[in-house]
Amino acid sequence: MAKIEREQTVLALLKDLHGLEPLKQLFWSELNYDRVNQPLSRRDWNQTAANAIAEDPILFAGGWQNNDFHVIYSRLPQDRLHLTQERLVVGQLLKEHQYGLFIFSNKTQDQWHFINVKYDAETAKRRLFRRISVGPEERLRTAAERVAMLDLQSIQPDMFGLQPLTIQSRHDEAFDVEAVTKQFFEEYKAIFHILEDDLKRQTKDQTWAHDYSLQFLNRCMFIYFIQRKGWLGNDRDFLYSFWKSYQKSAQNQGLFVDKWLKVLFFEAFNNKFHGGHKHFPPDINKALSLAPYLNGGLFTENKLDSEYKAEISDKRFEQILKFLERYNFTISEDSPLDKEVAVDPEMIGKVYESLVNVSEEVDQQGEAGIFYTPRTEIDLMCRLALVDNLANHLGDEKKQLLNQLIFSLEPEEKTDADKAVSKANLWPVLNERLREITVLDPACGSGSFLVGLLNILDDLQQRAGKYLNITEAPYERKKRIIGQALYGLDVMEWACHVAELRLWLALIIDAEIDAAELHVRKEPLLPHFTFKIRCGDSLVQEVGGINLGHIAASREISPTLKA
Repeated sequence: MAKIEREQTVLALLKDLHGLEPLKQLFWSELNYDRVNQPLSRRDWNQTAANAIAEDPILFAGGWQNNDFHVIYSRLPQDRLHLTQERLVVGQLLKEHQYGLFIFSNKTQDQWHFINVKYDAETAKRRLFRRISVGPEERLRTAAERVAMLDLQSIQPDMFGLQPLTIQSRHDEAFDVEAVTKQFFEEYKAIFHILEDDLKRQTKDQTWAHDYSLQFLNRCMFIYFIQRKGWLGNDRDFLYSFWKSYQKSAQNQGLFVDKWLKVLFFEAFNNKFHGGHKHFPPDINKALSLAPYLNGGLFTENKLDSEYKAEISDKRFEQILKFLERYNFTISEDSPLDKEVAVDPEMIGKVYESLVNVSEEVDQQGEAGIFYTPRTEIDLMCRLALVDNLANHLGDEKKQLLNQLIFSLEPEEKTDADKAVSKANLWPVLNERLREITVLDPACGSGSFLVGLLNILDDLQQRAGKYLNITEAPYERKKRIIGQALYGLDVMEWACHVAELRLWLALIIDAEIDAAELHVRKEPLLPHFTFKIRCGDSLVQEVGGINLGHIAASREISPTLKA
């Protein structure tokens, strides 16, 4: 079967993945794995892991001559898929099934996770979970491409045949998040430069064309993230539906961005939609009237919006839409041990750090101090800094315990560390310090360190709350942490915009607000981060509008320090 034909067949099966039979057909018929259908006993599992699934898992497919590569299915007892439960179950299964693919569904078998486990190259005991999500709300083109790579007939055997390690290596390749990220970024760059050239031809202003292109594409990407919440007419494909409604309307005259999209941006998202736009169909009018009050700056008209009257044609917008429709977007930023094979908010940071405008005098990113720091390095530095800060305030003799607490990533590690902190009666004072801590990144770039520390502080405060009987909704907890603890500064204005955007996305993932309640909220869903993320030069001090940089510049700096 040709590659494209196989991908189309896999895509059709993934779209119809309701129940176990289509899953068996996928692996037995299309991907050429052997039929097994063997229940696996939970008798020797720990109780927490055993209770995490509804019934015994099923080893339903295998590969190689002795079926030493295993494909195992487990059903969770809830309507939603929970990553912590999946880690607990896979931890038990790996004891007996070294080579395998682990598939989970929710209770009703309409939401699925295909999980590949890859061991951290630097820390062997750390298991990296890489997931492909399948369900009615997911875009499945990328999923179909990656799952089709698992076909046993497409794997070249070695001199000893098709061994389980060879199959595992192909699975590792198929679940390579970086490959998907690279593909998305290359396509993003292409569409960005096309849009930039369009706007430059109209305005003759390179800098404006560059900045406006980034702003416009970021606004569109943001919609792809938030429509996953069902907040736009309860339609998780709202932007596509919005475009299709326009095409069917009498307004189909090259006016989509100016007459339709800007109404969504500047009226609906800012609680200013008056409903007097007669060109909108009734369902679109209703969706816009119920749109969440976002505010937050991203959808506020700014200087870039008013400086020129350049147009984005329908043809160009359709090109942008087709590109975005090809990918699955996830609101959640990956943790060091969990990655989804999808486009997550970190991509916005990668786009910024690669495409950000620099001055004519400084035409290299390195000279401008713009560097992309990998997520694992960011996480390590954030945790090390937090350990040192807490040890400085709580006592250096507690540093070993703090290390155990802050560097615990697996569920079992967290349980052991939390009990040790409780035994030392450290939770009350630790929680107090966690709520007092202030973080400043003086060169925040796209906000990677701020988002990293937000997630770590949120995890620690949630764990502290369990022991201290503190009840706080995840959305409110994150909003408080951002409001009280996180500050960023960057010399480039676009960096500040992107940092704000990533903090917003990190916040809304936990916003469990019914769509019907969104439009009656008096407060915007997104807080305004202007006073949290500031544009300025942390190396040049300015007070009261007076630049004191000449004082610092006049000081003699030794060649050793310069080096």
